Amino acid sequence: MYLASHHTDHIATGNMDLGWGCGYRNCQILMSFLEQQQEQGEPVLKHTIHIAGLQRLLEHAWSHGFDTQGALQLDHQMYGTNKWIGTTDVFTILVYLGIRCTILDFHRPTGANNAHDALFDWIQSYFEEAVTDHSEEEKNKEERVGTIHPPHPTPSYLTDRPPLYLQHSGHSRTVIGIELLEDGHRNLIMFDPGRRMLRSHYMEETCSAVEDLIQEEWVSSVPRERKKESLCLTPLSEHSVIPSSLLRPFRVDAKTIARNKQYQLLVLGEVADHRSSGGKIGWEKEKGYLLTEQERDSMKKVFSIRAL
Repeated sequence: MYLASHHTDHIATGNMDLGWGCGYRNCQILMSFLEQQQEQGEPVLKHTIHIAGLQRLLEHAWSHGFDTQGALQLDHQMYGTNKWIGTTDVFTILVYLGIRCTILDFHRPTGANNAHDALFDWIQSYFEEAVTDHSEEEKNKEERVGTIHPPHPTPSYLTDRPPLYLQHSGHSRTVIGIELLEDGHRNLIMFDPGRRMLRSHYMEETCSAVEDLIQEEWVSSVPRERKKESLCLTPLSEHSVIPSSLLRPFRVDAKTIARNKQYQLLVLGEVADHRSSGGKIGWEKEKGYLLTEQERDSMKKVFSIRAL
């Protein structure tokens, strides 16, 4: 199993945004990661922004010429409404803030029974390369996060990769990892803002293990009213053991993903398409997360890379 950076908080929808707030909450989950990243001696993002603030930002972005098509579709008004936001809106908010991000389009299934094998392949490669790109010396420093039981111990790696925003028709979630099973099947590990798994999960037999993994000091500065609803990926030692039941609320199998025909991924940072030269679509860490003013202006119009 490969997991995203531990600087990633789960932020759930509340009573005020139930049924329409998933896009905002997933955007906040990405922001919880960006808060903990440093470039040019400062945090990439100073604070996770509340929903009303995100709505204001989107309107400000439109007024400065960002995503004019999206502005028309939403009547140039977001603040104080219950309108949903999706991948392109999150892209616009982040780019307006000067943060580099990329949209990948997976327009159709690529496997048997409508399976999205290409989507799983890209996500697996994204996380695996965070480990394989290191030298042997650096691998020894990689935070190894224990084993999963039953049936057999399986190595798990906590990487430094950002979480991934995953959108399909009517809903979005945040991918925080991928689980590779011995029989060749794969599960996505996802934070779903619409699921408040902790309240019921605390009552299960893994309660003590969950409490050991959740440490208040690792919760980023999400809005005060949301802190009680957040769960973070806590740094784990190489001796840690992750109970299989702990992953149950976060697992999404390929069969579930196959229920939707199309998906979009929003990836923090640069994703480059080298297929024309015999390469692949890959994440490039060297570019960092901050856009130059010229790059920001060039990204006012939303664009994406078609992965298929």
